[in-house]
Order: sequence, then C-alpha cells, then structure tokens
Amino acid sequence: MIFRITAFIIVFLLIIYGYWWLTWLLAIIFLFYFPSYYEIILWGIIYDSIYSLEIPMFYDFKYIFTVFSIITFLLSHYVQKRLSIYD
Repeated sequence: MIFRITAFIIVFLLIIYGYWWLTWLLAIIFLFYFPSYYEIILWGIIYDSIYSLEIPMFYDFKYIFTVFSIITFLLSHYVQKRLSIYD
C-alpha cells in the first residue's frame, strides 16, 4: 500500500516537473506491476487538463493522453488475463 502511494506521488511529480515520455514510461511500468492500476486513466486526464493542445495532425483533438491511457489500460487488462503470472 505504501509503495502504491509512493508511486502515485512519483508519477504526479513527474507530470508536473518531468518529461512526458518519462512519465508515461513509468506509468506503463506501474500498470503491469500493480494488478489494477486505475490511476493511469487519472494521469491521462490530469496531463491533458494541464498540457493539452489542439494538434492539427490529430484533427484538433485535445484529449490524446486520456485516450492513450484508456487504451493502454484496456490492453494491459487483456494481456494480464492471458499471462499466467497474474493468476
């Protein structure tokens, strides 16, 4: 429980002070470390609410990290159900 709270604080500080790729790399690692890491969806929402921009390449869609975090969360659940180490 303490490690999950520490992971929460680390990722939150990385969202504010770190690079985006380092934040998402650590969030994806925690996604596979913890059985259900719902916080990754929260990280996507927070990241988009702070730093979102309308990017013409994505048809001016602002919530890229939120959609990416939801897709990553769903894919990790699919993979975790298929792997025997999560039983």
